[in-house]
Amino acid sequence: MSSDLVSIKGTRNGLLILLDPNRDYEEIRQTLMSKMESARGFFKGAKFSISQGPNEIPIKQKDELVNICRQYGLIPNTDKAALVRIMQKERKTSEAARGSTKPEIGEAALMVRRSLRSGQRVTYEGHIIVLGDVNPGAEVISGGNVMVIGNCRGMVHAGAGGNRLAKVIARRLNPTSLSIAENKLSPEISKSMVSEYQAVRLSGQEFIFEKYMPGR
Repeated sequence: MSSDLVSIKGTRNGLLILLDPNRDYEEIRQTLMSKMESARGFFKGAKFSISQGPNEIPIKQKDELVNICRQYGLIPNTDKAALVRIMQKERKTSEAARGSTKPEIGEAALMVRRSLRSGQRVTYEGHIIVLGDVNPGAEVISGGNVMVIGNCRGMVHAGAGGNRLAKVIARRLNPTSLSIAENKLSPEISKSMVSEYQAVRLSGQEFIFEKYMPGR
């Protein structure tokens, strides 16, 4: 239904405009315009953020959607930290509505059920699991671990924010850039990575490559 394409929710930090990541952009654009027109004047002066969940919206498309909202008097929210807080609250609310419960064992993680192409970015304050490849030009930035169930050939940053215990795990590791916490792997070492390196962690200032052992 078209109402699911674009959801507009009020939060403490302004409006959150949620887009369905599985629908065509033109459908989303038309639905947003229709919603703005039907509520003409109602949202005037309100700050807003646009999100497509874990999916990064292409810059050209996002600019077009932002301009549509501006035409109806809305003001873009430039506080990225606020958007992260909004999404955290939205996720918790959605889980509560579904009656979900936290597992007794394990930790919450963002699941990305697709490969990431050049120009796409996924950022999350916790662990990230990519069910696909991270291709050159794609970025994954996680406050915890990063696991790629495929080829990792893009830019990966685990432990962003200073978590030195974070790991990068992949079926095949050959990233263009790899960082854990504040430490960045040198390009020379990155180029020499081969398929048997399945996990990377920090030991002091040194990057340690080892076979991934679940539960470690």
